[in-house]
Amino acid sequence: MFGRDRKAADGQWLERDDERFWLPWKRHARARRLKLLVGSNGPRLTLPARVSEKAARAFVDEHTEWLWSQWTRHTDIQQSPLSIGESAELPWFGQRLPVQWYADRALHILRQDMHWRIHTSTRSSDRQLQAALLQTYRQYGQGWFLQRAQSYLSQLPKSPAAVRVKPLRSLWGSLNATDTITLDVALLFAPEPVAEYVLVHELCHLLQRNHSPKFWHEVEARCPDWRDHRDYLRTHGPTIKAEARRLFG
Repeated sequence: MFGRDRKAADGQWLERDDERFWLPWKRHARARRLKLLVGSNGPRLTLPARVSEKAARAFVDEHTEWLWSQWTRHTDIQQSPLSIGESAELPWFGQRLPVQWYADRALHILRQDMHWRIHTSTRSSDRQLQAALLQTYRQYGQGWFLQRAQSYLSQLPKSPAAVRVKPLRSLWGSLNATDTITLDVALLFAPEPVAEYVLVHELCHLLQRNHSPKFWHEVEARCPDWRDHRDYLRTHGPTIKAEARRLFG
């Protein structure tokens, strides 16, 4: 029987047609408002300690369609890695572009305006495809972030020693002691302003190596909508990282 040990105070079931999933509720003493988040186990509701069950259910009702879309995307991501020749779409800065497959003598991947071209040979494997996808995204990301960084460098005391793009387990970006910026390759799945916010965040650490009010002042001067972009990553970040693990291994 579904949810025999589920308690109403801990969440609620959402049902549609023959599907249903459990939406956990997490009360938090510091929460100031109701907020839906998407984690590695799917959506959850965070709510202030004193919000009533009635208010929580009304809030969920208002966001039912969004919840179902997130749940569907979450379950899709749990599927097996991309296989050669299958119908698929790959993320690109908030879009999902279809894949076109081509028989060739070697494995290589190209992104064109509205689709991806993936060339494979009879000797190509799904594991090799994963490695090629990661390398392709890293190369595209390296060029994109370096190009975007140019407009900010004149406002900084120095340039970063290097900008690297690679998979990061939990962080979106970092600046190390040698002034090298590392950015998560999964940022190429998020909308461009969100990815650029993370770049700005790390560049501002060249000015303030902390998260003090002075640091956030520097960020806001260059990215006034940074709070919206940070909220986007908090909401959609776990789903984005899960898809990166599926595609890249």
